[in-house]
Amino acid sequence: MPSLFFAVLSEAKPWIQKTNAKPLHHSGKFRIYQNESMYIVVTGTGKVSMALAVSEFAHLLSKEDRNRMKVWNIGIAGSKNPNSKIGDFFWIHKITDYCSKKDYYPERILTSNIKFETSLTTFDRPVAKVKNSNQFLELSEKELHSISLVDMEASGFFEATSLYFPLENISIGKVISDHLDGNFCKQETVETLIQIHLDTLYEEWILPLPWSKEDKFETIIWPEIYGKINDLRLTETMRHDLKKSLRFYHLRYPNSQIPLPNLDMITSLKSKTDLKSFIDSWKEKLHV
Repeated sequence: MPSLFFAVLSEAKPWIQKTNAKPLHHSGKFRIYQNESMYIVVTGTGKVSMALAVSEFAHLLSKEDRNRMKVWNIGIAGSKNPNSKIGDFFWIHKITDYCSKKDYYPERILTSNIKFETSLTTFDRPVAKVKNSNQFLELSEKELHSISLVDMEASGFFEATSLYFPLENISIGKVISDHLDGNFCKQETVETLIQIHLDTLYEEWILPLPWSKEDKFETIIWPEIYGKINDLRLTETMRHDLKKSLRFYHLRYPNSQIPLPNLDMITSLKSKTDLKSFIDSWKEKLHV
């Protein structure tokens, strides 16, 4: 049973109509629609609302159901490239949170009929590359240099879903809605843009997850690696982040040996700063 998260109702409306999903009556804050085989969640704008909605939804499910659930975030995004086409769809393979500078790496969807993919930067407020009267955050040429698409939810979605769902279940896709010209999209425009790729995406969304029931990373790879670094006094947060990075590498390069750091250095780590540098250096190699 798949689930799909949208920031606003105009993004979700074409999918709700196609699936004939009905409102789920529950005690939570966020709007959830359901039919006999799927869920659609409308979260409100912003990464915090998105993360809270993911958490609320996840707590309605058992761990077994979450492990079997495909979880997508679909929505509109602005593009800095004036030559990009309004309505083009991209899968997102890297998310950067503009405020925290954290990077996240969703799994690539190699079997999709839509082959375009790019990176995405999540901001806390609407952005523009020109001065405007709508109080958008104006980006400089230097800031625009490393940016492809922009939105306000993806980092919150990925960070929250990665706490509750297997990483290989999570995907993010965005439709280009504007070129950062400082204007908000009308609701009917958003619906039209989402409608363009709905049929293609729907057929892929309802497909069962392709991976087997046995999670070799969880049962074999992670225990073996963790056994080798057991002397490192990792905090729970460090352990969780490292495990996510290791799983990312395994998902991206399933037939390659996961690179390990120089384990002889472990005995020379004398402080928390040394330990953090050691782990950060290792994670950089995993995200190449």
